[in-house]
Amino acid sequence: MKKRLLKRVAAVVLAVAAVFTLVSCAVKLNGTYEQTDGFIKQTFTFMEDNKVKVSAFGVDVTGEYMIEKDEITITYSLFGLSYDMVKSFEKDGNSIYIDGVEFVKQK
Repeated sequence: MKKRLLKRVAAVVLAVAAVFTLVSCAVKLNGTYEQTDGFIKQTFTFMEDNKVKVSAFGVDVTGEYMIEKDEITITYSLFGLSYDMVKSFEKDGNSIYIDGVEFVKQK
């Protein structure tokens, strides 16, 4: 009886530890990252609670982001419609790469 209880407690403790490890490994971003390519200026401003403001072509939208492995998903609404933008993602120093396009962190 005691062994079974100890095994259950140990399993719960390990499960909680695994969840905290996964959460602590999640990529969190903060600040504004900018890309300028000729006439096009595009920015991503990352805030607390996985919020993001995307600015492109003179239009600003606010949504939420999630990074899993090498993909970023940004969910936002525009003109009453909901969109999920799924793109490749990489972070290297002060730069992030979304679909292979470099965005540099602004000071």
